[in-house]
Amino acid sequence: MIECTENYIWYKKRRKNRLKRCFVFVLIICIVFSMFYYYKTAVCDQIIKISNDYTYTYCTESVNATVFNSLSNSVKYSDLITVEKNNSGDIVLMTVNSYKVNSIASEIVSGTTTRLKEKISKGIPIPILAFLGIGVLSGYGSIVYVETISVVDVKCEFVSDFKSVGINQTLHSVYVKVICEYVVEVPFNSDKNSCETMILISETVLVGKVPDIYLSNGIFK
Repeated sequence: MIECTENYIWYKKRRKNRLKRCFVFVLIICIVFSMFYYYKTAVCDQIIKISNDYTYTYCTESVNATVFNSLSNSVKYSDLITVEKNNSGDIVLMTVNSYKVNSIASEIVSGTTTRLKEKISKGIPIPILAFLGIGVLSGYGSIVYVETISVVDVKCEFVSDFKSVGINQTLHSVYVKVICEYVVEVPFNSDKNSCETMILISETVLVGKVPDIYLSNGIFK
């Protein structure tokens, strides 16, 4: 009888210890999962937001500096577009200097890519408290430089806009549009984004009737 009782007590203790171990194991799994979920949602979102804000500024600064440097000698409207008129003074043909346009676009893409990579190679300055994932504290603490950005692509295209400014007078504006595509990468998360910058590089007033085909579609993309 005593032996039976001892075996029963030993069995209950063993079962109780097993339940405790299972409970501890499940608790650890829940804690790890909760920490991972919090990191992936709150912390990653905070780091990605800060990285996007800085990268947008870096893209804009790189584009502006490159365009200013590339067009430092001032590009005239006639360097980009040739306008032909008939005897009545109406515009019959507008042609683009493809060599000049492609040359400028290539220089802007190359310069922007180089400047942007130089800026992001130093890392994104992130306050240490941002890693807590609490928005109100994200701007405080020592600065940690984290490499979270990779440049995917830089594209450049010319855009034109026609606007009537009087009788048979049309303001033709030529813009350069630079699109920087980049990826913010943090462990277990990433975010692909882009920054678009439009800069006016030349404009002139066209005197004479402009064909509707140009008014509708422009002469660039």
